[in-house]
Amino acid sequence: MNTATKSPDYGKRNVLVLVVAQAIIGAQMPIQFTLGGLSGQMLASNPCWATLPITIIVLGSMFSAPVIAQIMQRYGRVVGFYVGIAGGCTGAVISAAGLWLGSFNLFLLGSLFTGIYMSAQGFFRFAATDLATPEFRPKAISWVMAGGLVAAIIGPQLVKLTQDSISVVPFVGSYIAIVVLNLFGAVIFLFYHNARPKEERLAPESGRSRLQMLKTPRILVAMICAMVSYSLMNLVMTSTPLAVVGCGYTTDNAADIVSAHVLAMFIPSFFTGHLIARFGTEKIISVGLLILMSAGLVGLAGVEIENFYAALILLGIGW
Repeated sequence: MNTATKSPDYGKRNVLVLVVAQAIIGAQMPIQFTLGGLSGQMLASNPCWATLPITIIVLGSMFSAPVIAQIMQRYGRVVGFYVGIAGGCTGAVISAAGLWLGSFNLFLLGSLFTGIYMSAQGFFRFAATDLATPEFRPKAISWVMAGGLVAAIIGPQLVKLTQDSISVVPFVGSYIAIVVLNLFGAVIFLFYHNARPKEERLAPESGRSRLQMLKTPRILVAMICAMVSYSLMNLVMTSTPLAVVGCGYTTDNAADIVSAHVLAMFIPSFFTGHLIARFGTEKIISVGLLILMSAGLVGLAGVEIENFYAALILLGIGW
């Protein structure tokens, strides 16, 4: 049978797998961002290091992304996804052990492995287009993003259900729940069609080097805007659960606020592309930065629960 005629079927099946994966194993990231700082505060000898676990997750993602990209290029997407699942599962086990033993360093090691999963998850939306027909690609990306909406609900709800499930040490139950989510992921990707990437799509002489791209003003500005927005997002999102609990609210409140934030991150994805097509990339990026600035102003305006919700929702939309 002609492979080309089967590709659309494989493409839709892969998208369905990615939607389920985004919804289920993607739920571990809201858990990590809700509990990472609170766990760090509980374990660190100095409160200033409370948010270091989240920093380590981001660094782990940054350093592992090129490696996972190379693995996917050589062996196919699914192998890279399994590397991510292994990283997420290992990270959760080590983090739970760190909490149980009261070891901040062990918890940081678990956060580093979690970054491997975070990196692999970033490839979900790109994988959705691999075997999809040109007409189906926009829908494929939207469907995968829709899975993130489900994850935004599942993750924080799991925090509520599991944070005190092991009464001896807070949050250990939540990290065990992350292990279970990753085990589900290992089963989910058994249904993924692992198409190998085409070899040498471009001639060796074509394209630009990394140095040449860095010298391109448009690319450089895009990188700076990405660094600013990502830094602001991580700063506010990481510190908010600590601030919420520190102001006398509960961990459940912090989980609900993170849920609202993640929903605000994913919902605009369905129409941002249309806005960019109509108004241009530069205008939409500028509006996004203004919304990020407004999130900071709302956060500074007070410590009522409404301020936390509004600031994190604006943060998600701006990002």
